[in-house]
Amino acid sequence: MRIIRIELDKRGVDLHSVRCPLCDNDPESVEHALFHCKFAKELWDRLYKWWKLSYSSCYNLSNAFKENCPSSLSLMGKNIWQALEWTCGYLLWKNGNNRVFNGLSWSVPVALNEVQILSFEWIARRLKGGKD
Repeated sequence: MRIIRIELDKRGVDLHSVRCPLCDNDPESVEHALFHCKFAKELWDRLYKWWKLSYSSCYNLSNAFKENCPSSLSLMGKNIWQALEWTCGYLLWKNGNNRVFNGLSWSVPVALNEVQILSFEWIARRLKGGKD
């Protein structure tokens, strides 16, 4: 498991850079990695477009993954949307780890495809009464 670079820097770990390994623009914080990195913003934007919703760039750690579903969705739609949000966050973290530890990362279209596949696998298991 990777520790965000800004946290390592606070602990005195000597790093070549505290910049985000995906965009190399800003210091890597949890909020940056999940919401504000160019890669993350584009992935969230595509996820919203896939659902024909307007992207809300107000995502941050204090409101993320908490009843942040668009009000226009049905109860089932809100449950699916929440699964998509959690999956997107998980895969953003996984992609960052893959970049740090293996020097590889997905393109945004591949990441969106992974979000779609994994979230529907999780939803299907839940509907069948299985555990995550």
